[in-house]
Amino acid sequence: MTKAILIKEYIKTRRAFWCSLLLSLFFTGYAISGINRVVATHGIEHVWLIMLLKDQIFIDAIKYVPLLCGLLIGLSQMIPEMQLNRLKLTLHLPVPTLRLLLTMTGAGVAELTLIYLIQFAIITIYYSSLIAPEMTWSVLLTSIPWYLAGYTAYFFSAAVCLEGKWRRRILLSLLAVGVLSVYYFQPIPGAYNGMLLPALVVTLLLCLLAFTSVNRFKQGLID
Repeated sequence: MTKAILIKEYIKTRRAFWCSLLLSLFFTGYAISGINRVVATHGIEHVWLIMLLKDQIFIDAIKYVPLLCGLLIGLSQMIPEMQLNRLKLTLHLPVPTLRLLLTMTGAGVAELTLIYLIQFAIITIYYSSLIAPEMTWSVLLTSIPWYLAGYTAYFFSAAVCLEGKWRRRILLSLLAVGVLSVYYFQPIPGAYNGMLLPALVVTLLLCLLAFTSVNRFKQGLID
């Protein structure tokens, strides 16, 4: 049954997955091409100088890409469940609700993780060939909150779509905007290094929002 659920989730999200992957690769390539232009016109020393003295990391182009990927996959996966009472049919499968929801969200998280790892690996390999390891590590740490924002967007979009009442959907959406904005406050690279672990824990706990929405739906709390 788990295999069947995973196949069903991939069928729903396959277009969003490939679009998200292409979007991620495009903006990663765009960011890298920008660095290459600086190297070609001013030399690699200029890149080092700007990164050290002006706190630039040159990958701001990908800043909101993980968030967009999280939204795309979350919406493409959960909106169909609320159409034509599909969620009601899904909940009648011979699988415990918690296991069912964990399998569904696990499929979405796995797709996002694959996209993020590919992008993260490209950035790591490119920067490792260009700058010192310490500087590369600083760039990577600075980007981690953006990926956490992507997972956060996914969990919130799942919760909003699975919620049966519009009033709570609006409240969840407003809460999502507030939480997501926190990930983009960092004034300088590495500003969030000290709170990455707590942020990761909070992000993981957000998966419970979708479970709460499904429980409310099972209780008949819908408009």
